[in-house]
Amino acid sequence: MKAPVVGSPPVVGHSIQFNYDALALIQRLQESKGDVFQLNILNEDVLLFLTPSATKQIFLDPDDNFSSKHGWEFSIGPTFENGLMLRDFDDHKYHRSLLQNSFRRDALDKYIHIIQPRIDSWIEEVKQKREFYLYKSIKQLMFNVAVELFFDEVDDTKLNHLNQLFINSIKPATTIVRSPYPMTRMKKGLKARVELLEYFQEKSDKIDLSKETLFADLVKTNNEEAGLTNFEIAEHMIFLLLAAHDTTTSTLTSSIHFLAGDEKYQNKVKTESSTLSKTDISDLKNGIIGEALFNEAIRKYPPVPFSPRWVVRDAELDGYEIPKNTYIAAGPLVLHNDERYWEDPLAFNPERFEDPTITHEAYFPFAGGAHTCLGKFFASYLFKNVIYKLVDNFQVISTNEELKINPAPIPNPRKDVKIQVS
Repeated sequence: MKAPVVGSPPVVGHSIQFNYDALALIQRLQESKGDVFQLNILNEDVLLFLTPSATKQIFLDPDDNFSSKHGWEFSIGPTFENGLMLRDFDDHKYHRSLLQNSFRRDALDKYIHIIQPRIDSWIEEVKQKREFYLYKSIKQLMFNVAVELFFDEVDDTKLNHLNQLFINSIKPATTIVRSPYPMTRMKKGLKARVELLEYFQEKSDKIDLSKETLFADLVKTNNEEAGLTNFEIAEHMIFLLLAAHDTTTSTLTSSIHFLAGDEKYQNKVKTESSTLSKTDISDLKNGIIGEALFNEAIRKYPPVPFSPRWVVRDAELDGYEIPKNTYIAAGPLVLHNDERYWEDPLAFNPERFEDPTITHEAYFPFAGGAHTCLGKFFASYLFKNVIYKLVDNFQVISTNEELKINPAPIPNPRKDVKIQVS
């Protein structure tokens, strides 16, 4: 059986509609074409699968037939080349094993303590201003947190420049112009990548290995028989910065806005927070209400809304024939907002996750299989650390503005909103 093909204009294909509102576009096509169809993104034909069974098979990939490296190359590949998500099979397994050590439990415990001054400083700033632009403020906070873990001895005067380099490296992911012509996003992104690579390679030779940051942990692998070179460390650092920074920003943004409009749940989180340490990993892990809020945020707006793959050999998936050298993709964003699998999926309702024993067949916030997000536990701990400190320090968190999220390629607000505290 062959999947239906959705017609589209040449060159731009569905890219403009996808960038504007991917969920609305795909749901509209799903109504007429079904759960499997081909569309054109960034001038590439992509076969999209929107069932839990196909999504699970794509992520588990027991036969090593779906290349993540080549799947992501046409979007984030140019500026995030050789990041962990852009490696395959044995090569991916090797690099993941080296990075895994930096995400062990005792390392996460150290990271949580290292970043507290940045978070406490943010809380004090909010206390003084009594209001803040939600996305802008959280994005800056997450970059400041990243500075403590990812950079080394950064002069504060250089923070804005480093942040801009990171922003420039992300923008080419969805630009229709895929060549580095002058003044294009791709040109700026590739230039930013070169500068970030130079920064991390230079710092790798000078870093104090007694430090307990994520950067220092990766550099320590250089002292092992099978370790990472400075260039490989630099490549991984750039990608990890993407994974740790923008994704947590989007999750905190949607969650804080929800709490600002729901006093009852705000008090529920506050009650739980009063019984927990904000820097103890075991306590953070056991924060059921905070975890429910986190899980609902990544349900409604998954950090990776769509996951592309490149088919290495002829395959069959959900009864559909897939020739080799075909782009396919899973769509967690669509599954997470499908009323066949979720009650009232458009509603932001953390209560659906308060019973941790309940499993959801259409829930894939961290991908799966070999490419399951390496930092998912740290993301949860960091999220709860910030949320708990926020509700602990303010009696009332409120807003009268609606938050409209563009869910792809990384969830972000169409327009920022103000949050008031007292």
